[in-house]
Amino acid sequence: MRASIIINSGLNRRSLLLKNKITPWLFVLPGILGTVFLRYIPIFQAIYYSFFQYDIVNPPGKFVGLDNYFSIITKDSYFIQSWINTIIFLLLSLLMTFMIPIIQAIFLNEVVRGRSIFSAIYIIPAVIPGTVYIVLWKWIWNPQYGLANYLIGRMGMPMQSWLSDPSWVKFCIVFPGIIGGGFMVLYYLAAIMSIPGEIYEAGLLEGCTGIKKVWYIILPNIRFLISINVILTIIGVMQEFDKPYQYTQGGPAAAAYTVGIYIYDQYFSYMQIGKSASASVLLFIVVLIMTIIQQRMNAKKEE
Repeated sequence: MRASIIINSGLNRRSLLLKNKITPWLFVLPGILGTVFLRYIPIFQAIYYSFFQYDIVNPPGKFVGLDNYFSIITKDSYFIQSWINTIIFLLLSLLMTFMIPIIQAIFLNEVVRGRSIFSAIYIIPAVIPGTVYIVLWKWIWNPQYGLANYLIGRMGMPMQSWLSDPSWVKFCIVFPGIIGGGFMVLYYLAAIMSIPGEIYEAGLLEGCTGIKKVWYIILPNIRFLISINVILTIIGVMQEFDKPYQYTQGGPAAAAYTVGIYIYDQYFSYMQIGKSASASVLLFIVVLIMTIIQQRMNAKKEE
């Protein structure tokens, strides 16, 4: 009797341990399967299709090796132009808009009363649908009745064509980002508020006030979040599609024609699936290299 009780308790323990091991996997399995089927399989399919002159009737079509890659790099001027435009968009985004949420979070951290109200105000831009936001700014940049020409006209400056001018269109697409706001402000604010008070007190004794407080205390302690946001910004801008396409569909004169629009056009407009896949793979490789370089630079700084 006693032996059977011991055996049963041992079995119950084993079954309980087995359940404890299996149960977590049952929760994460749907996410893993979704990631594999919706993320990684399309990546490998794109790599596979990039080596073919894809035929919808008889997929995958004729094997052409690296011809798609050489063709878009050496013969397609739009592909080269799309990369130039994408790099310019990235530089403009980093110069004009990247620091805005950090500055807003620093000022918001100094607010004692009404912080929740200002936080709600900063979060509103993230709630507004992107398409509505773009429609509003297209009206602002309208050369005939837009607010931008009205304001510079009142200042006695010559009116501009804005979105219809190749020299201004990139600036006009990036410029709305200077308003800032969104979730990144709250992320930075949370990181700043998590800095221990002892660090502020020690900095105060050393005379770290004003700009020195920001430079020597706040920025070093939120560097991890800044580095993550740099990587996310690089990835996001390098894959930019919706804003340039909704503003001008890549025009005028392909001045806002990004790699994302090129990939879209090759696939849906020209049915060049092999070239579209090749451009996607090249974009993936470049973004991966830039991300690795950024991570190594951050690691060296921490050392």
